[in-house]
Amino acid sequence: MMKKILLVAVIIWAAIAYIALSGDRTGTSVQPGSFPPVHPNAFFQTGNFYTGEFPEGPDLENIRGGVIPHHLVADKLIARVFDTLKDQKPDTIILLGPNHSNEGGRIVTSSLGWQTPFGVVDVDEKLLKSLRQASSSVQVNDEIMSVEHAMGNIMPFIKYYLPETKVLPIIFPNNFSREEANVLGEKIAGIMGDKTVVLASVDFSHYLKCDEAELKDQETIQALKERNLGRIFTMNDDYLDSPAAIGVLFTAMNKLGKNDFAVLNHTNSGVILGNKNIATTSYITLLFGIENK
Repeated sequence: MMKKILLVAVIIWAAIAYIALSGDRTGTSVQPGSFPPVHPNAFFQTGNFYTGEFPEGPDLENIRGGVIPHHLVADKLIARVFDTLKDQKPDTIILLGPNHSNEGGRIVTSSLGWQTPFGVVDVDEKLLKSLRQASSSVQVNDEIMSVEHAMGNIMPFIKYYLPETKVLPIIFPNNFSREEANVLGEKIAGIMGDKTVVLASVDFSHYLKCDEAELKDQETIQALKERNLGRIFTMNDDYLDSPAAIGVLFTAMNKLGKNDFAVLNHTNSGVILGNKNIATTSYITLLFGIENK
């Protein structure tokens, strides 16, 4: 009799523990090491999370791709892109960016969701499976992804502005080639649904004074306008931190027949912080979409 009582007690305790550890995926109760596992909320900064109003800009519809910064000094620029997307309500954001550690393989992704102060951003498991089937170079490495700020910095914006949207994070080492980007971009275009949007999380010129950064940025913007990926892939950190993410994005958009884009913002951290003598980081935001006339 005592054994039966103990067995029932263990079952009840296990059920309570399961519920407690599962947490509320719409809130902030899921913590690292809990069930289900998620990437930790390690990137959110209250002082760098803009939720205010935005100036008038291009009126775009059917947005399929774009470029955003991941440096949180540019939080207003990041927020503006997601505010522009919120009425479109994409099912999934394929988020491309640099693998700052340059570890873990040629194409690194993750199977885990991301904890944010606004809830968990879930991974699109179906799209992840399609990506892995499309390319044998894709490797799941949750450990590397957990510390990648090009991904983690963006997740709170996704959850705040697009609460139902899932994500597929993909990062590339700094020696990812143009040829690899062309192949992957075409494969990504092939697995995208009608409500999938590809965003490249890229910061542009690094560590230059404002005037120097502006000159480099103009070269980069010209190359982007000309779709000159050959030039983009010759550029180093003086210009941008992930030619690979830009290459994959532009190839995917070309495959979809989406070659027109609108530049929303172009600035740098010196301008934003009001100090043009500091070493800066530049930001360019743009969206591929149809402009309403």
